[in-house]
Amino acid sequence: MSGRQVLQPVDEFFLFLVHLSVGLKERDLGHSFNIHPSTVSRIISTWTNFLYTLLGSACIWLSPEDVKKNLLSEFQDYPDTQVILDCTEIRCQTPSSPLLQSEMYSTYKSHCTMKGLVGIAPHGAVTFVSSLYAGSVSDKELFKQSGMAKLLTEEMAVMLDKGFLITDCVKCKVYCPPFLSKQSQMPAYQVTETQSIARLRVHVERVIRRIKQNKLFDGIISLSHTVNINQLFTVACLLSNYQNKALVKSWVK
Repeated sequence: MSGRQVLQPVDEFFLFLVHLSVGLKERDLGHSFNIHPSTVSRIISTWTNFLYTLLGSACIWLSPEDVKKNLLSEFQDYPDTQVILDCTEIRCQTPSSPLLQSEMYSTYKSHCTMKGLVGIAPHGAVTFVSSLYAGSVSDKELFKQSGMAKLLTEEMAVMLDKGFLITDCVKCKVYCPPFLSKQSQMPAYQVTETQSIARLRVHVERVIRRIKQNKLFDGIISLSHTVNINQLFTVACLLSNYQNKALVKSWVK
């Protein structure tokens, strides 16, 4: 034990980033940094809470004026788009309780999951992150519980996939691919609209893919780690705004 190191704050931060991006467990990190696994757990918890508070203290929801200022030319047919929304799921360990199992089981993933809602501005910056909910929750119910509806006003528009049936939950315009309904074939204008929205909505899928490049979310989250998984997921989403990639370069300086 006498050979154990005491890490400087910058090294603790690096350890946290390695845990998030590479997904290494406490034992492996303890070996790599020559510290006890319990110290690793404390460092991860401390930095998770610190970054959640620090990054969360900045308002990421943009005003319509700021959104339009950074609007990409691809959105010229949808100039009032305020946010593009999509849900994402993180697999977690199956709880022993049958009741919890049924609540957390996702038919889409065929596994117990936690589900969150992510929103981005048209230029790619993450502007909304919900808490994580049990995997069985529907997209519409998650939207209602997330508080997103309170942020949307009549002059705004939201863009999303056709699985989001939220038209009756919001005051704003909704850009969503039309359903085929009882028609055997879509009219030409609906085909064009569907393709147009799909090309633009893919931006939020790319941002979520970037967030989930953090290998921590690749595996199955153990129940012991679900205590701070909300904070970890939010931190990962907010940190993505500081990656100097094309989608967010115009907003994050």
